Amino acid sequence: MVWPDARGNSKGQAIEPLFKSAPYAVRRDRELYAMLALVDAIRLGHPRESKLAAERLAEYLG
Repeated sequence: MVWPDARGNSKGQAIEPLFKSAPYAVRRDRELYAMLALVDAIRLGHPRESKLAAERLAEYLG
């Protein structure tokens, strides 16, 4: 899954980011990208994936 981005070069199933500015923001902040990727896994993944992503996000946030 990928966020639509005119400057992106990855291909995949397009999903809408939570915020329209997310593709721009993550180019400047790798940690933000990691956290938003986990949020997308929580909201769009299967139950097992969602649970694992939620656990990882909780660890990441401490």
